[in-house]
Amino acid sequence: MKDAQETAGQADWTPLQSAYIEKLFATYRANLRFLHENFPGVFERLMATELPAPFTIGPDAAVTIFSGPYMGSLRDYTDLGRILFEQFKPQRKETRIWVEAGYLDEPRQITSHGENPDFFRPVEARFRGELVARFNEFCPDREKDRLERPAFGEQVLPLVLVFGSGFGWHLERLVDEYEIDHLFIIDTDVERLNLSLYFVDYIALNQRFMARGRSLSIAFHENNEIIAGSILSIIQKYAPPYVVQGAALFFHDYDSERVKDIWERVRANMGRLFRGWGFFDDEILGLRHAIENSLAKRPTFVGGKQVPEDGVAVIVGAGPSLDTLLPVLRQYREKLVVISCGTALSALANAGVDPDFHLEIERTAATYRVLDTPQTRAVLAHTPILTSAIMFPGVPGLSPEPAMFLKEIDFGSNMLDFQNRLPRIRTNPTCTNGGLDFVLKMGFQRVYLFGVDLGFLPEKNHHSLNSVYYNGIAKEGFLAQMVDNTHALHRDTTPVPGNFEETVLSTDQFMYSRDVMQVCVAEHPRAKVFNPNNGAKIAGAHSIRPEEIEIETSREAREQAIAAIKASFESGVTDDMVCNTTDLIEQFDAVIADLTVLFAQPITRKADLFARLADMHAYFFFKKHQEAQVFPLMRGTMQHMGRFAYDCFALMRDEQRAVEFGPVVFDLFLRFLRAGRENLVALRTLAETGSLPDPKEN
Repeated sequence: MKDAQETAGQADWTPLQSAYIEKLFATYRANLRFLHENFPGVFERLMATELPAPFTIGPDAAVTIFSGPYMGSLRDYTDLGRILFEQFKPQRKETRIWVEAGYLDEPRQITSHGENPDFFRPVEARFRGELVARFNEFCPDREKDRLERPAFGEQVLPLVLVFGSGFGWHLERLVDEYEIDHLFIIDTDVERLNLSLYFVDYIALNQRFMARGRSLSIAFHENNEIIAGSILSIIQKYAPPYVVQGAALFFHDYDSERVKDIWERVRANMGRLFRGWGFFDDEILGLRHAIENSLAKRPTFVGGKQVPEDGVAVIVGAGPSLDTLLPVLRQYREKLVVISCGTALSALANAGVDPDFHLEIERTAATYRVLDTPQTRAVLAHTPILTSAIMFPGVPGLSPEPAMFLKEIDFGSNMLDFQNRLPRIRTNPTCTNGGLDFVLKMGFQRVYLFGVDLGFLPEKNHHSLNSVYYNGIAKEGFLAQMVDNTHALHRDTTPVPGNFEETVLSTDQFMYSRDVMQVCVAEHPRAKVFNPNNGAKIAGAHSIRPEEIEIETSREAREQAIAAIKASFESGVTDDMVCNTTDLIEQFDAVIADLTVLFAQPITRKADLFARLADMHAYFFFKKHQEAQVFPLMRGTMQHMGRFAYDCFALMRDEQRAVEFGPVVFDLFLRFLRAGRENLVALRTLAETGSLPDPKEN
């Protein structure tokens, strides 16, 4: 970037002209330093662009501002800002974000897991249902007692997204007139962002936010997809993700079509903010299984072994392209290390192709029921099975060589290894994610993805015709229901870039799986991952047609690779679960004590309720809490509970009624945690004695 002062005027400035120019450039330089220290990516993009000063100043210090095709005085730009601000002030419902909260009318949407017999003494569903029931007691009349869209109190806005900085008059007014917790400024034009650096004191704005524990963030990029992703990432980084509910949108950017496109991209991916949280009952089930698998002394993945450089691994999913790739798999079968993942085993069994290993990740007994068919049991009877450490213990028993691995970002896995001595496998959200990460961590330099489509063609099958979803095995009972549910889920699709086609259809889970795979591939730049599937494009993977596949390796390399994999699992390497569960209960008690103090703070207005939720969220994500095992157990559920409470508080029309509802909700949170503690005590008994105590009467 050139020194903009060089183009700002002449050497014969008047004293007033010179003083005002010096003031503007001092603000500019201070803002550049602020960006350099706080938003280096924005700073670098500014510095990479030659930008002259966007104004001229007359001898009497009269300013003429240039922005794109527009020019005007300070008054002109102030008047424009005032007009835009007046449009923002009514907070019309179409300028607010709203993710439907249908659970307020149908609580089963958030409580149904409590009916699942696979869970261990679930408690969370009961308290979720009670929260909704109490809300309905406080607000029985939909028309009179509830708002159509969230409101947070007089001039209170937890989150404001501002599209465009420009002259910046609106930024000062937003800070002056509204109580905002999180102000995110999104710019699409480097010249307009540059303009704001002369007229907005970003340091003062940021300090005013930081003084109250709030956050200000600035995002800029020329690419709409990248900036839309940045918006979602910023929200997740700085705020409870559910504050997007009722977030206000301020449009100052003149590129209306571009901003519309960005906003549509954000809207389409809004569900990302509400997924992947996990929940208490699920984590407790994982802990129970981790204890039981520990008692069974399952061999655990320790890594440290390397496969030969010419070893080739094939990760097999149950996608529709597997049917086309089966002849290729048969052709090279004796040279490949084949790892089937999830329901791919049913397709391989039906096709008469045995894998070298089978991999599973899901913790519930449903995994066992899917595998419990004559075909798959016959294959597993002579196939090593690799499962997550939180797997239902019946699943490893299907194989003569069961082994387990610790999952990345998983509470049950953490409990088996408090000090993170052992490697973790990135398994979310699908088994094929786990398979890919596993072979790359083993050191395979060539990996093929067979049936890992993560998308499908319109009017075509969404899984392999050989798989359980189409091969006719699922005639009744659990399997039939699972198949029906899977078909239903695949009717809700989104077009995504295809590997060979321009677009294919994908689902939320498939897109999530693709995104995680792309991260995984990028982390192993020396490895070549080949994608021969007619499904979704996976960035970083090499597209290759099935007929183009030529695999040059040897049977010896395959045998050495299989031996290396088996040698990477050892028994007796996990922690003492009695000690760890005792430690966990002590941590749990400390959290209950801390939250009791937090919730006891006075509540006099609606805004205080949202402040308590923000404080709770921050508490669970404090950096000093990252190493404590209790927080992965509780974070997800307290995000869910916070989201439900946030929605209820925001939709209550009467502020005093909301203030009265607050203590009811916070007491419910504490009662839920005390109920959950009883399950931890029961699991400690399991670790001590190998059996569970009789459940207490409620």
